[in-house]
Amino acid sequence: MLKKRMSWLLAATMVASMGMGCVPAAAEESTYDGTIRWLNYKPEVADAMNEIAAKYTEETGINVEIETAASGQYEQTLTARIDSSEAPTIFVIDSVNMLNTWKDYISDLSDTELYSYVTDDAYTMNDGNGAIYAISYSLEAWGIIVNKKITDAYFASPNKSTEYTSLDDLYTFDALKAVVEDMTALKDELGIDGVFGSTSLKAGDDWRYQSHLMNQPLYWEWGGNDKIDLNGEIPEFTFEYAENYKNILDLYLNNSVIEPNLVGTKTVDDSMAEFALGKCAMIQNGVWAWNTINGTDGKAVEADDVCFIPITCGVEGEENMGLNVGAGQYMCINSQSSEEDQKAAEEFLVWLFSSDTGKELVSKKLQFVTPFSTMEDAVYDNPLFASQSAIAAAGKTAYCWASNLIPDQTWKDNMGGDLLQYAQGQMEWDDVVTDAVDTWAVERDITNAANAE
Repeated sequence: MLKKRMSWLLAATMVASMGMGCVPAAAEESTYDGTIRWLNYKPEVADAMNEIAAKYTEETGINVEIETAASGQYEQTLTARIDSSEAPTIFVIDSVNMLNTWKDYISDLSDTELYSYVTDDAYTMNDGNGAIYAISYSLEAWGIIVNKKITDAYFASPNKSTEYTSLDDLYTFDALKAVVEDMTALKDELGIDGVFGSTSLKAGDDWRYQSHLMNQPLYWEWGGNDKIDLNGEIPEFTFEYAENYKNILDLYLNNSVIEPNLVGTKTVDDSMAEFALGKCAMIQNGVWAWNTINGTDGKAVEADDVCFIPITCGVEGEENMGLNVGAGQYMCINSQSSEEDQKAAEEFLVWLFSSDTGKELVSKKLQFVTPFSTMEDAVYDNPLFASQSAIAAAGKTAYCWASNLIPDQTWKDNMGGDLLQYAQGQMEWDDVVTDAVDTWAVERDITNAANAE
C-alpha cells in the first residue's frame, strides 16, 4: 500500500515565502524539438498560462502547449488525454485520491533541480521514504473578499442600524449577519445591487460552495487543526454543523445581486465581474481571484480597497479564526512520456520558478505564492496577500484545508446539484443534509478501499 503524506501550509509560513532573495537560474539553449504539454487545472489563469508558454517559446524556441480543463472537469479531461497522442507532459493532482489513481503515470521528482528548490517536504506529495510524486505550485487562502470603499461608506452612514464600526468587528456570524442585512436595507444609499455577488451554482461553477464553503462544517466536525489527519483515510461525516453551513449559505442567497432562483444560471466569472464593477460589496473567493478582478474591463474597485474577512457561520470560537489556508494542487511530470520529454518539462518548470522572466510571470500574472526558495525575492502586487498576512499577524488561526478530504468529485457534484435545488426552492434543507451524509458514506467506502490497494 502506498504510504500517504500530505501537509498543508498555514498562514504564517505563507507570508515567509515573500521574503529574502536568491540568485535565479537562466534558461539554457536546448536541442529539444518536441512539445511540452501542460494540462492546466485552473481556468482563472488560462490566459496567464498561455502567455507563459509563449514567452518560454520566445526565449528558447521550445514549443509549449497549454490545455485548460473546464471547471469541475479536470480529471475527466486528464482521463481522456493521458493515453492519447496529446498526453500531458505536466499535469496536476489535488488529493491523495488522485495520487493513488494516477500514480502509475507519475514520475519521481526527488532527483530533480525543481525539487531542490522546495523549502519543505510539507509542500509535496511523497511516500515518506524519499520518493517525491508531486510538488505544490500555489499556496492559497480564501474567505470573504470585501470592497472596503463600500463597507466604509456603510460604517460611516448616519442611517445604519447596527453598532458596528469596522470590518474588525465582523469575526462572528451574528455580527456579519447584522451588518449584511442592514447593508441590504441601505443598498440604494450605498450604490450597490446587493451585498454579495451571485452564488454561482451552475454545474461546474459550484466549487466555491460544494467544496470551499464545506471547509467550515468539516473543520468543526472533525475537531480542528490538531485532530484532522490530512494524511489518513476519509473520515466519517454526519453533517453535525449543517445548520451553520445553512446560516452562511442563506446569508449569501438572501442578500445578493440576484434572486436565489437564478443561481443556476451564474458562473464564477459572472460573480467576480459583479464585484469588480462595484455592484456588490462582498464575494466568497480566494487570493487567486485578484487576477480576475484586476483584469475586468471597466473595474471600479481599486487594489487599496480590497481585503479579506473570514467566513463565519455561528460556531463557538470562530472569532479566533482566520482564513482557510492550504496547498490545493500539485504538479506532476508524466512518467509515461519519453525521457527527453520529461527532461524538457522539468527544465521548463525550473525556468518558470527560477528565471527572472519566469518569476515575474508567476508573481504578476499567475499571482501564485509558491514553496520555492528561488521565489523568495519575487515581488507581489496582489492586495489579498497583504490582507491574508495582516489577519495572520493579528493572531487568527488558519483553518486547514479539511475539504481536501471530501471523498471524490461524485460527492461534490451531487452536493452542488442539491444546493442548486435548495436555492431554487425545489428541495428541503433536511433532504440536502440526508443526501449529503448518505452519499458521503458510499463514496467514502469506495475511496478508502481504492486508496488501500
